[in-house]
Parts: sequence; structure tokens; C-alpha cells
Amino acid sequence: MVTVCWHCLDMTENDERFVAGALKELAQNLEKDPIKLPVSIKQLRDKSKLTEKVRERLNKLNDQSCEFSTCSAVIADTFVSEEGIAQRLLVYCSPDSNIAEAARRKESSAKYGANCGFFSAVYKPNSKVIVWHEALHLLGADDCYIVEDRRVRKKSCCKLDGCIMEYNPPESTCEKWPFLCDRNVKKLKEFAK
Repeated sequence: MVTVCWHCLDMTENDERFVAGALKELAQNLEKDPIKLPVSIKQLRDKSKLTEKVRERLNKLNDQSCEFSTCSAVIADTFVSEEGIAQRLLVYCSPDSNIAEAARRKESSAKYGANCGFFSAVYKPNSKVIVWHEALHLLGADDCYIVEDRRVRKKSCCKLDGCIMEYNPPESTCEKWPFLCDRNVKKLKEFAK
């Protein structure tokens, strides 16, 4: 079973409830056909040593406006050093946070969320589809779009209209499972093995 940890950085209790519900629903969908991927969703609780270390490092990164890839490297290092295994972390933060700004500097298409390895950030408020999109990156799903000359276009290998891995997919995408193209379903099934 793979574990996806999540943390709300300087957000409200309502934000925490929203993220918890969105990730729980995604995990329930992933356990169904055709993927059958058991996922454990774990909120980093305030009193754990790991949570304190992650929060301290995220706040430091948030203050310093560092590169987004540095955020990912720090998170991966924190989890490996504390847990002995690589876990994944999704952070829900403000669109004005320095983490969001670092992601947008990295890639102009990172308008609402971004991923780098074991770390994803979501900074579009109350968007279940963006939370799911970035969480699915943590499990091995690829984007179904490319950016060329500041233009976003769908990859020809994605045959599903409304695939959740498209650029800024509509919320209606989440209404019908599976909301992933065949290529990403295959990647997640392989990940499940």
C-alpha cells in the first residue's frame, strides 16, 4: 500500500476538511476497477516530530522563495531521513504563498498546482479536480498536455475527453470513474503491482 501524506500550510479548518474529503474520495475511487490501487491517506498531525520538521522546512522554504524543485528535494529528504522510506506529500497552500510563486516561476502552466517527484502543491482554493490531479502525479500519472511557446495543447496519446490529467480539467471530470485516459490507467495499475 502506498501512503500519500498531506498538509495544509497556513490554511483554515474548512480547508483541512475539504482536502481530507477530496483525498478520501480519490483513494476510494483508486481501489475500484480498473486500477485497484490501495492508497493510505494520512494527514500530518500537528504533534508528530515528522509534522514539525516538515512544517518547519515548508515555512522556511515559504519565507525564502526558493526553487520549487528544492521544495521537493527537502520534502523527500525529510521523509527518507525520518521514516526510512520515500513517502509522498501533497501541500495545500494559498495561491499567494511563496511555494505557489516558486512553482509558477518553474513553469508558466503551473497556474493552480505543481508536482516535482514526491512533492505536489495545490494552490487553487476548493478545487477537488486540482487536488486529485496533483495527487495522481504522486502515484505516477503523467500530464496529458504539453506547453509549447506558452501554448497548452493536449497530447495525442490521451484519447479521453475530460481526462483529469489534462490542463485545468473541469470539475465535471470527477463525476464519472475512471476519469483517466487508458495510458494513465495502465501506469497506475503498474504502480499498484
